[in-house]
Formats: sequence, structure tokens, C-alpha cells
Amino acid sequence: MANWRADILTSFAAARKWMRITVKQAHVRDILIIANPVAGKGKSVQKTRVLTDLLRSRNHRVEVFITEKPGDATTRARSVGSSCDRIVIAGGDGTVNEVLNGLEEPFSIPIVHFAAGTANQLAHHLKTPKKPAKLIPLIEDGAIRRIDMGLVGAHRFLLQTSAGFDALVTKVMAEQARIGSGYLAYAMPIIKAIFHHGLTDIDVQINGGDAKRARGVIITKVSHYGGIFVFCKSASMDTGAFDICLFHERSLLVHLCSFLAALLRLTPYVPWISHERGTHVRIQASSPIPVQIDGTYIGTTPIEVQLMPQAVPVLVARQPP
Repeated sequence: MANWRADILTSFAAARKWMRITVKQAHVRDILIIANPVAGKGKSVQKTRVLTDLLRSRNHRVEVFITEKPGDATTRARSVGSSCDRIVIAGGDGTVNEVLNGLEEPFSIPIVHFAAGTANQLAHHLKTPKKPAKLIPLIEDGAIRRIDMGLVGAHRFLLQTSAGFDALVTKVMAEQARIGSGYLAYAMPIIKAIFHHGLTDIDVQINGGDAKRARGVIITKVSHYGGIFVFCKSASMDTGAFDICLFHERSLLVHLCSFLAALLRLTPYVPWISHERGTHVRIQASSPIPVQIDGTYIGTTPIEVQLMPQAVPVLVARQPP
């Protein structure tokens, strides 16, 4: 009787082992990790090593590409082969944007944002785990969700584009040596932008309608701006429309108060801020003003912004049945 039970237990243990191996082999992935070593105060490389070791211990094939300068992530993304199953981006929203602007259309390889930057808005809105161990199930068997993408000319973006004071801050950051890290790096550019910002009339045309006059505009797919400001609470990444925030204030001081209101989640009650929705936006100004996408300065007005609905596949956690 004892031998019979032992045989059954041995057979059961062997079956469980065989099932674990079979499942693991069936889910082997070819994974490309693109990491920005400057992001996260230099901690992204260590986090990437931990994630890579965990993935390889589970038999996945992993390539790690460490960027050395701006534009490297875009260059590497351009050469991604069809055998790649997942692209993990270890960095901030700027690194995500670089990868997005290098990928070939139509987009077929799902991306995962491994948050290692300052605001990490994509990871925040998709509720992507921050710890490597908790990211493994999502990379292996996450659900594919297709999110909207915006276009400013040939420039792609997932989060937002804007014209006005905040875009001037990104221009200053692009032109000077970076001082500090995280939100502290924005302190000096903001001060410089305050002294160089001129009030310029902006004409914003939405879906071919009559132009609306403003002093600043944010066109967004997410509720948060810069990780801490909320201008359009209802914005979502797969609604098939942009949420558009227009600033009608007549002074820079009032414009700065708009950001205070956004910090306190009070923009719906601010009389000089209006909200619109649309899929096609044209912006021109009485004189050229700076434009940014996903925190990166790209040039000046005039611009045309278009929406590509459900264009980009991303991995999100599966919902329990």
C-alpha cells in the first residue's frame, strides 16, 4: 500500500514538473530592452540588470541596448526585427517617445514602459508595475491594448503636445546643460522661460471649425501633465479623441496660476481655461512660438496635429475573469 502511494506521488510530481517545463517553453519570448542610463538618477541600469536576470532565468531570450546619447533609442528601434516579441523601455517618457518615433508602421510589437524617469506618465496611466519581479507576468502574458497616437507633422506622441510657456521651458532645457535631476532639473529653465516668455496670440482650429483665440494650448491623451498637474481629468489613451485645454489669460502671472490650479485639480473652475475635444487641430500664432511633444522640444508654430486611433499596442495586466 505504501509503495502504491509512493508511486502515485512520484508520478504526480513528475507530471507537475513536465507541465511547468512545457508551459515555460511555450511562453519563451524574444525581448528587446532599450534602457536610458541617465534616467532615474542613474538607477535605470541597475533595475534593467535585475529585470534581465529574471527574464533570462525563465529562459527568455533578452537583448539589452543601453543608449549613450539622445536619438540612440530611435536609431535602435528602427532596426527592430520581426522576431522580436516585446520591447521593454527602461527610462522616462522621453525615452518612450524616442522609441515610438523609430518603430516601423503598422505597429505590431507590443511595448512595455519600465518606469525609470521623472514623470513616467505612460507607465502611470497604464498602471504598469514598477518593480522588476512584478513586471515579469505582464511581459510574459500581459493583455495587448491598443492606444491612440498623435502626430505633429512627422513627429509621433502618446501623451501630449503643447504650444506656449511650457513648451518654451522644454526649449530652454534643450539648449542648456542639464542641472540637477528629476523635477529639480526644471527649476532653472522655468526661471529663464519666465524672463523670455512673450504673450502671443494663438489661433486654434479644431476639426475644421472656427479658430479660437488663446495664449497657450495643451493637446493631451492623458489626464496628468508632467506627472503632477491635472488639466483634463477625463482624458484617456484610447478614446479616439484629443482632450484640448485652451488658456485665455492675459498675463504670465495668471498663466502660472493656471498650473497652480492644475496642481490642486481645480482647472474646471478656472474661468480663463476652456476645454474642447477633437481629432484634428491646427495651431498658428502671430509670431512663431515653441512646441513640445511628450516633454521634448520639436520646433515652433504653425503646426497641424492629427490623431491615429488605436495605433500602438501596449501590454497591460490581464483582468481576472
